[in-house]
Amino acid sequence: MIIKFNLSHLRNAEYFQFLVSVCEIFEKFDTEGDTLSLLYVELHECLRDAEIALAVERKNAKVREKNDADRYRDKLHGKLFNYVKAITYDEKDPCFDDAQTIMRILKDVGNPTKLAENAESAVLTTLGNRLEPYRRQMETVGVQKILDALLEANRQFIALEIECREVTTAQNLRMIPSMSEIRKRADAVYRTIINVINGNSWIPAKGDEYREMIAAINVLATKYDQLLMARKSAAAKAKEKTVETTAK
Repeated sequence: MIIKFNLSHLRNAEYFQFLVSVCEIFEKFDTEGDTLSLLYVELHECLRDAEIALAVERKNAKVREKNDADRYRDKLHGKLFNYVKAITYDEKDPCFDDAQTIMRILKDVGNPTKLAENAESAVLTTLGNRLEPYRRQMETVGVQKILDALLEANRQFIALEIECREVTTAQNLRMIPSMSEIRKRADAVYRTIINVINGNSWIPAKGDEYREMIAAINVLATKYDQLLMARKSAAAKAKEKTVETTAK
């Protein structure tokens, strides 16, 4: 079984290198080549686009700022959804009914974080409009400030996206997708491939065929997971040191 880790926490350059390495593994073993050939081609296209997008980002700080804003609004949407969802698990919570009302709207509008950037912007704007009449319920549940922060983050993203579009036009690079969009596309392709491999690895006749490839991917995944854990640990230590310094 191929282990899973949170790809979204990788920085763009790390994510690109991960794609390079995982594509090399798929090519080396070519397992399920007939079944997954189109997905392998799609993943290589994501890799090609990612290489171009990274080259642009290195020259354009505004693009990086926009991508950071995109990730932040995704996190805020997740924070809002999970906060409300947690309350709906407890029917004795005094905010249960209001949380149910808000959750119905969240589900009706849908999850925008897997959409293309412009589509996500529109859906988040729609979510704000749909929830506006339920301000009292939002405040009762305690998520109005989260929604306000989410909508403000969305407005900031839209402004940055317009600036980046102007820069892109000036550089005659309008056909190059953003790294954020490429990552969403590549994530879906990668997850599909991994799910097929994991599913078939349980077939006795396929065991030997998959064993080496699964081991190679797990080594790769562990390497990047350890990188993320080390970064998280370093950040925690830095924060603790800052708190100690402030307290003195």
